[in-house]
Amino acid sequence: MHEALEHHEHAEHAAHEGSKRAALLVAVLAALLAICEQGAKNAEIRVQENSIAATDAWSQYQAKSIRATISRDLAQLLATLDPPRDAEGSSKRADIIKQLHADEAHYEHAPGDSKDAISVRARAFEAARDYALEQTHTFDKGVAAFELGIVLATASAITVSGPLFIGAVGVGLVGAALGLLGLFAPGLGAF
Repeated sequence: MHEALEHHEHAEHAAHEGSKRAALLVAVLAALLAICEQGAKNAEIRVQENSIAATDAWSQYQAKSIRATISRDLAQLLATLDPPRDAEGSSKRADIIKQLHADEAHYEHAPGDSKDAISVRARAFEAARDYALEQTHTFDKGVAAFELGIVLATASAITVSGPLFIGAVGVGLVGAALGLLGLFAPGLGAF
């Protein structure tokens, strides 16, 4: 009888220790979950910011293209019209055509603000957006892993199940790996 009572006390003590470990694991997973969620939210904000910046840059590119085309077409149109009969009219027409060609060149090739420079800038915003989108997906997968780990750890505390606890640790490690991938190599975690 004494042995049975002692065995029962050891079982209670082991169950209590298992519950403590599971509760501690839940706390750690919850903290990592919060960090991973914050990473996902920050990445989502960068996706939006870079999407807007890329759209703005492409809009500027399109506006310059339209202005350059209009300047070129007007210069061509003026060149095909009957020439003015007086010297002053011819001079004004030549000046306007010259200005339209200068405007076209400015819209196409302005230093630092050319269509090519705007295109490069827009593509950089798109690349940053795509990187942040990969981060978002990778962090979201990490969040899901941490949530599943919390569920398993809670179930292991209730049922005093060692395999559930080990499963919770394993899924938590997967979540931690995904969180690290989200920071350093999101393309590897965006499957």
